[in-house]
Amino acid sequence: MPWIKVIRETESEGELKETYAKMREVNNSFDGSFTDTLVQENRPVGPPTLSSLNPKAMLLARELMMEIMRGESRLTPAQREMIATVTSLANNCRY
Repeated sequence: MPWIKVIRETESEGELKETYAKMREVNNSFDGSFTDTLVQENRPVGPPTLSSLNPKAMLLARELMMEIMRGESRLTPAQREMIATVTSLANNCRY
């Protein structure tokens, strides 16, 4: 349970609902692999969703994350995921 108030996709309306839809488009423009994480209510809240009170920041955070994790790179997506996992572990973070 986050200490920061968040509005999940199922509770969103207006601009925020549109932003969640745009986030799906961003996901699908890469490979769609993060799409399911947007709707699962029992999952921990991911970093972009922590900005749900600021839809513009939330969308920009998702775009940046997808570019880093799935954009063109000499590292494979699996290598980038490994780096992210080790970094999160070193920082005692679930993400």
